[in-house]
Amino acid sequence: MTTLNAYDAYPAESDEGAPLQATTHHLATPEQRFTSAIACLGAAYALSWAELALTLAIGLPGDAPSHPLAASVASRVLVGLLYVCVASRFQWARWLSIALGFASVALVAPTLALQWHVFPAAAFVSGAALVCKFAASLYLLSPMPARRETR
Repeated sequence: MTTLNAYDAYPAESDEGAPLQATTHHLATPEQRFTSAIACLGAAYALSWAELALTLAIGLPGDAPSHPLAASVASRVLVGLLYVCVASRFQWARWLSIALGFASVALVAPTLALQWHVFPAAAFVSGAALVCKFAASLYLLSPMPARRETR
């Protein structure tokens, strides 16, 4: 039986005589990931208002006031306040946003195909919002930078 030591006497140069160059990996800092997460949350928030506008543009089913407009506006305002708390670096808001982001992706993504047949523009906006929420949730899973103390 023979033993192969792959790491002993590794050549420093390739066969052509040119030296091998070491690659450097650029890792994003926690501050950069947090900034990207906030940008994704902001885009998702803006797209949620666009979804509401598209819902209102297609009109209410029948002429009965069956669409809960006040509830739709209130939920968007509450989510906006949650995102402000995330931007303020509250841990509870961060974890709640992660949970809501993953839950919305899991519950809304399967409905996009049906929505595409009914109203493609709304499906596109919903899909873009889901991508933003998913990206923000992934960014927020990484360690968060410390809060800045102001005096």
